[in-house]
Amino acid sequence: MKQLYIFLILLTMLACSPQRKLNRTYLGKSIAEIQAELGEPKTVFDRADGKVYIFEEVEELRSTEISQAKLTLDPMVTPKVTKTARYYVTVKNELVTKIELENDYER
Repeated sequence: MKQLYIFLILLTMLACSPQRKLNRTYLGKSIAEIQAELGEPKTVFDRADGKVYIFEEVEELRSTEISQAKLTLDPMVTPKVTKTARYYVTVKNELVTKIELENDYER
């Protein structure tokens, strides 16, 4: 019975991952549809399995106070961060065959 629960939890985690959601959303779409949603690619290069388009989204994340669930005189504050999301889109015959997401955080 424990093995069944572990299997179900593992299956749920794999089905709900960000990479899986990207694959469901974008695989099989044309590059024109991707460009309409993500904008112009920053870089394009050729590989043996097709062209790779790199799209970037930059977002400024503000600093916030971390709740410590106790009274303190000096609050803990997270630093301000710049988040860069890079989408690596592999295209063959004008259709998306593979997409990967990479997040980069810079203080």
